[in-house]
Amino acid sequence: MHGVFLEELSIGEIKIEGREHQHLRVKRIKKGETLFFTDGRGNYGFGVLLGQDKKGSLVRIDKLEKSKRKKELYAGLSVIEQQRAEIAVEKLTELGIAGIFFFYSKRSEKRNLRKDRLNKIAVEAIKQSKNPFLPRIEILSSIEEVLERFKSFKNKYFLDFGGEKFSDSVNTGVYLVGPEGGWTEKEKKIFEENSLKKIGLGENVLRAETAAISFASFFMLS
Repeated sequence: MHGVFLEELSIGEIKIEGREHQHLRVKRIKKGETLFFTDGRGNYGFGVLLGQDKKGSLVRIDKLEKSKRKKELYAGLSVIEQQRAEIAVEKLTELGIAGIFFFYSKRSEKRNLRKDRLNKIAVEAIKQSKNPFLPRIEILSSIEEVLERFKSFKNKYFLDFGGEKFSDSVNTGVYLVGPEGGWTEKEKKIFEENSLKKIGLGENVLRAETAAISFASFFMLS
């Protein structure tokens, strides 16, 4: 079943143009085929393709429903190269994460991420996974800015060697993933001062995107 992302959903016939229309054409969706629709805000529905021409696709949405988040998790990743950031966004979106924040730490890769591209990856991921929630993606300037955003959160974590195994049974949280060179002692002190819990993911050295996906899997699927 192919997914379609629309900013506004309503029951009845809708003419789709632009990017989503092109996707339906490329995927060779046939008239009468069932489609999944979502607006990325928890609303989703099912319908069919009624017809197509070069300018657009005519669809009909037969049923709409509203989903509620069971868990609300936010990930903060020290900036990594674009391709690896895209992998992280894709997989974290499939897992149902609420938000992804890239930030610059002392040992971050000095790169400029393409936020527009990351948002497109997230849209494709919710369509593929039938996840009705599109995560918020932002690029922040520093660790301090991330911590300020989440100062009211009770459950805050940072990933590092020697940390505890994650075993908390909670529904909301935020976690930070460091750069390949690891956190500096100053950064760890900042985490301690802001009541972040140190979490370890075993003895293997994981790349940032792998660590981010691993923790999200533990949290979202437990």
